[in-house]
Amino acid sequence: MRFYFVSLSVCLLLLWNTAHAQLHVTVPRSRAAVMIDGKLSDAEWKDAARVAVPNTANLYIKQAAGFVYFAVEFTGMPSGIVDLYLSPGNGHIYDLHASAKLGEREPQGGKWPDWLWWNNRDWVANVSRVDSWGKRSFLPEPVREFQLLRVRFPASVWRLRLELRAMTAQSQTASTVVFPPGTGDQDVKDWLVLDLK
Repeated sequence: MRFYFVSLSVCLLLLWNTAHAQLHVTVPRSRAAVMIDGKLSDAEWKDAARVAVPNTANLYIKQAAGFVYFAVEFTGMPSGIVDLYLSPGNGHIYDLHASAKLGEREPQGGKWPDWLWWNNRDWVANVSRVDSWGKRSFLPEPVREFQLLRVRFPASVWRLRLELRAMTAQSQTASTVVFPPGTGDQDVKDWLVLDLK
């Protein structure tokens, strides 16, 4: 009976550690910069680290020429919206948003403020292009690319969380996925760890 209890305890501990294990990514350095145009070209991204977001997207990360680059490639839908939550080791958390608009915000008093659009400072991402103003429809954007100025976020270790909204061809939300799964937007301990050394 004692052996059974010890074995069960070890198994539960292993399961808990596996479920709470952080994913670490060493962000490769590259000579090739990226044009932020929403096109995932092999010449630009072949040397990037790749992380699969199950059943939703692929995340690509690299650094070059004083910038850190991210690309989110939606795999099952023609378009997507990205909220890239970043904690660059200075105690701050930023939500960098890319859809038809760009926006940046930080939590204040434990709550996220309303958006102030086009306040992106030292970063850029591709935005959705309008197909029809009358129908309020957009052209497909299966890739979101981000370029962040490295000196704005100078720490050598960042934490990252994604909130991905996969969009249908009719510009409707099909699903919203958080990665890493189960993480909150203000508790960074289980977020993806990026090593930029």
